[in-house]
Amino acid sequence: MLACISCGKGKNISAYSRHKKGSSGAGGTWALRAPIHQRTQKPNLHKYKGDKYCTKCLRIAKPEFKVVDVQVSASV
Repeated sequence: MLACISCGKGKNISAYSRHKKGSSGAGGTWALRAPIHQRTQKPNLHKYKGDKYCTKCLRIAKPEFKVVDVQVSASV
């Protein structure tokens, strides 16, 4: 499934029309009515360490996986 593993953001279906609904009066007549289409909006997913993250969650997840280099001083 195409969804973020962290927040669960997935695809979204929205409706849109190509132009306004009628040119005269309160909404126009049915012959001039614009057809309403459905569009799917997909999240911006990235693969990171074998999992899929959206862009927002990826910025949070990357510092968690970062290994901190610790310098050990040899005191003799």
